[in-house]
Amino acid sequence: MKIGIIGDAKRAVAWERHLRPHQIVHEVELCPSISELGNVDACFLVDESEQNLDLLLEGIHQRLNCFLVALQPTDTEKLETIYRASMEAGVHVQFSHWPTLAPATQWMMDRMPRPSYLSISRDIHYTQFMNAKNEFRHFWIDELGLCMKWMDSGIHHIEAKNVLLNDTHPSALHLFIRFDNGSTADINIYTGASSNRHKRISGSRHEILDCDAPEQVVRIGRLSTGKHLYFEKQSFDPSKAAEKAALMFLKSVQMKRETPFTPYDAYQLSLQIKQIEKRLSQYH
Repeated sequence: MKIGIIGDAKRAVAWERHLRPHQIVHEVELCPSISELGNVDACFLVDESEQNLDLLLEGIHQRLNCFLVALQPTDTEKLETIYRASMEAGVHVQFSHWPTLAPATQWMMDRMPRPSYLSISRDIHYTQFMNAKNEFRHFWIDELGLCMKWMDSGIHHIEAKNVLLNDTHPSALHLFIRFDNGSTADINIYTGASSNRHKRISGSRHEILDCDAPEQVVRIGRLSTGKHLYFEKQSFDPSKAAEKAALMFLKSVQMKRETPFTPYDAYQLSLQIKQIEKRLSQYH
C-alpha cells in the first residue's frame, strides 16, 4: 500500500516511523497539504487545528481512506456530514480515539464484548492539571466514547454531575450511564489527586477485567473450581499503541471492513456530549 501523511513535518515523520514496520506499506509520501498528495491507498491526517474536520471532509470528497490523528472532535453538524459523505464515497475513516485503540482495550473488547458493568476512574495529580476546562472536557469525552463503543447499545439514561471550584476550576465529574440492554457504566474524573491513577474495570457473569490504562496491564479475575477468586495477568506495550492503531486502520482498508472508531461512532458520541453538557449547565 502507498500511504500519504499530511501535517506538521515533525509529527508526520513520527507517524512514518509507526508505518515502516508493516509489510503491507511499501511507500510513504509526506505532504504539507492534501492538494499536493498523489495517488495513495490511504491517508493519515495529523492535524490538531480547528479546521481538521474540513480537511477530513476534503479527503473524503477526494475518495481517500483517512485516519484523522487529533483530539476527538465534537462538532455534531460536521461529524454528521462526514459520516454521510464517507458512506456515499465508500471510503474508510478512522478517528484516533485512543481509549478504544489502545492494545489492552482491543484485547479486552475481544475477550468481553458488551460487558454488563464498566467502571472507569481517572485521578490526575493536581500539579499536572493545567489547561483547565478544555483538557478536563476531553478526559471525560474520551472515556464516554469508550463506554459507548464497548457496550454497543443505545443509551437509556445518563446522570451527570461536576464540581467547579469558584465556578471556574473543574475538580471532579461523575457520569452514570444505563444502556438499553441493561448494562451500566460509570465514569469518575478527579483533578486534585496526590498521584496519577487511571483504571478501567469491566465485568460479566464469568470474569472481571481490571486494566491499568497507562501501564496497559490487564488483570483477569475468575473463580477457581474451589470458588475462590484468582487473577492472571496480560501485559501490552504502551509504546506500540500508535503503530498498532495504524495497522488496524490499514487492515480495515485492505479487508474492506469497519474501522475501530468510525464517523458514525464519532457522530453518536457528539450527540451524547451535547446532552451531557446541557445537563451539566443546569447546575451552574
